[in-house]
Amino acid sequence: MSNKFMKNGLIVALLLIVTGFLLQDRISGTFAVYSHLSKILPVLNSGQDNLSFNASIVQKNESKIENVLDFAVRYQKDKLFAGDIQFNTKHFQIRADAQQTSVLRSQPALRIQGEGVDFKNFDIAKFFGDVLNEHPKMKEILQLSWGKKTAVTLWCFFNCSFDNEDIDSMPFNVITFPESKSGKNRLSVYYQAQKQYRVIYDETAQIDLIFTDPEEAFSHQNTIEGETIIVERAELNKSIYQGALRAAGILLENQMPISLTAGTTKWGTGQLIIRDNKRILLANGSHREIGEAHGALLKPEVKKLVYATLYTMGWIYTLEKGEWFVDAMRGAYARLQPFIPQKYQNELAGLSKTSGVSLQELQLANVFPALFHCSGYALFNGATKDGVLYHGRILDYITELGLQNMAVVSVFKPDGSYGFANIGYAGFIGSVSGMNENQVAFGEMGGRGVGDWDGMPMPILMREGLETTSTLSQAVALFRDTPRTCEYYYVITDGKIPDAVGLSTTPTRFITIKPNQFHPQLQHPMEDAVLMSAGDRYEKLAGRVKNQYGQIDQEKAIRLMDRPVAMKSDLHNVLFAPQSLDFWVADAGINTPACNEPYVHFSLADLLQEFAAKSSSKSDASE
Repeated sequence: MSNKFMKNGLIVALLLIVTGFLLQDRISGTFAVYSHLSKILPVLNSGQDNLSFNASIVQKNESKIENVLDFAVRYQKDKLFAGDIQFNTKHFQIRADAQQTSVLRSQPALRIQGEGVDFKNFDIAKFFGDVLNEHPKMKEILQLSWGKKTAVTLWCFFNCSFDNEDIDSMPFNVITFPESKSGKNRLSVYYQAQKQYRVIYDETAQIDLIFTDPEEAFSHQNTIEGETIIVERAELNKSIYQGALRAAGILLENQMPISLTAGTTKWGTGQLIIRDNKRILLANGSHREIGEAHGALLKPEVKKLVYATLYTMGWIYTLEKGEWFVDAMRGAYARLQPFIPQKYQNELAGLSKTSGVSLQELQLANVFPALFHCSGYALFNGATKDGVLYHGRILDYITELGLQNMAVVSVFKPDGSYGFANIGYAGFIGSVSGMNENQVAFGEMGGRGVGDWDGMPMPILMREGLETTSTLSQAVALFRDTPRTCEYYYVITDGKIPDAVGLSTTPTRFITIKPNQFHPQLQHPMEDAVLMSAGDRYEKLAGRVKNQYGQIDQEKAIRLMDRPVAMKSDLHNVLFAPQSLDFWVADAGINTPACNEPYVHFSLADLLQEFAAKSSSKSDASE
C-alpha cells in the first residue's frame, strides 16, 4: 500500500514539475502581476518620498505620430521638485523648492515665478494616482482589495500571454492582455526588474518609463533667462498641478473613453438623467437652487471643465501670449461683471457651494473667451419639405480640450422665467445653443474684437434670451438694446410665425439679416432661409441648400451640417425644430467631429412635463 502511495506521489510530483516547467513563464508572469499591483498601488494612492525617472509618451492616430511628450522628473519630499519637459517642439522647465516655484519656457525665453511660503511639493507618484482616480475604470484598479488583487492575478493567469522579448539588446518580460470584444484596446506591458517599463496600448499610444537614482540621474539646470511674470505662488502651484492633471486626464480619456451608466439621480430641485450616453440635467426653482443642483449632480464634471479652461487652456494662452491667463480673465471679468444680472451671479454662488469649485474660478471660467468659428442656418416654408422650420447650429471649437466629455443638455425652469433647453457643458451656466418653451431658438457664431469687454457676456446674453423672450421681435430687441461685447453673429428663430433672422453685432454695430436679404459676406440669399457661415464653409452650405431646396426634411437638415461645413474641431451640432419643440444633439467623439457622431433626439415639451409632474405631486402631498 505504501509503495503504491509513494509511486502515485512520485507521478503527481513529476506531473507538477513538468507542468511548472511548461508554464514557468505564465507562473512567473502571474506572480509578477501580483507583485507589481502590491507595490505600485500603495505608491499611487499615497505617494513616494523620493522618485526620479525619465519618461516618453508617444500618441498616434492611424499609425501617424501626433504628439510626443518627453520628460525627466526629480522629486524629494519637502525639498525639491524639478521637471524638464519637451512637448513636440516646445521645451519647458518646472522647479519648486523652499524659496520659489518657477515655470520656464525656452523659446522665446519666459519665466513665470511665484515666491512665498506656499511650498507645493509636487508628489509625482501621487499625481499619477490622482490622474487614474479621475477615471472610473482606473479608479476601480487603484482601490483593489487583497482578494480582488488575487482575482485579477488569476484572471491574468488564464487570459494573458507571458513572453520574453529583447528591446535594443535588452531582455524584457512581456505581459499581453487580450483584445476587447470589438477587437481593439490591446495592451502590452514590457518590464525589466521594476526599473524600466514600456506600455503599448492598441498601437495608438506608447509609454516608456525608466526609474533612476534620485541622487544621480537628473540635474535640473535653471538657466533660462528672459521676461519674468510674477504670480501669487499658491495660484501658480494650483495652476501647474490642476492644469497638468486635466491634461493627463484628457489623454487618458482619449485612450479609454468613459461610458455613462444609464439611470436617474435626484438632488434638491434637480435631477440628472443618463440615457443614450447623454447627460440631461433638469432643475427648477430659484437660480441659486438651480446652481446648487447643478453642482451637486455634476460635481466631478464641473471641476474638470473649470480646470481644463482656466489651467490647461490657461497655460497654452500664457505660454503663447506671455501673459498670465488668470490675470487676463480677472481683468475681463471686472469689466463684464456690472452687466451680469444678479440672478446669474446667484446661480454661480449656488454652483460653487455644492461643486467645491471656488466662486472666482467659476466666474472666470464662465467668461472664458468665446473664440468660436461656427455656422448656423434657418430654413422654413418653401425651403423645407412640408414647410417645417429647421434651425441648425454647428459649434466649432477646441475638441482637444475634452469639453465633449462634460457635455450636458440642461432643461431649466427658473422662478419667474420661461423654461428652456440649453445644450452646453457642466459648470457653464451661459448658453451657446438653446431653445425655450415659446418656440424661440438661438445659436451664435464668434467673430473678432476680443478685449471689448464692456457689455453683457455673449453666453449670458444668450441665456437671457432663453429666459425672457417669447417672440422673435422681443429677442431681436433684447440683443439690440443690451450692451454687447466683441463681435458675434447670431441666428434666431421663432416657430410660431415661422420666421428667422440673422444678426451681425459688435459693441457699436447691430445689423439684422432677414431671409432672402443680401449681405456682402453672405452673397447667396434665398427665400425662406437664413444661412450664416464664413468663406468656403458658407459656399458649401449655400450649395447644399440650393441643391435640395424644397425637399429638406429632418435627416437632410442634419446632413447640411456635415463636413466641410462643420470644421474638424466640430464640438457639437444641434438641429432645432421649434414648432414641435423637438431637437437633436450630436457631440464630438474622441477623434471624430460631432457631425460624424450619432444624433440623439430630445423633446423639450416632454422634458418640461417633468416639472409639471413634480409640482402636481407636491400639491397632492400637501393635501
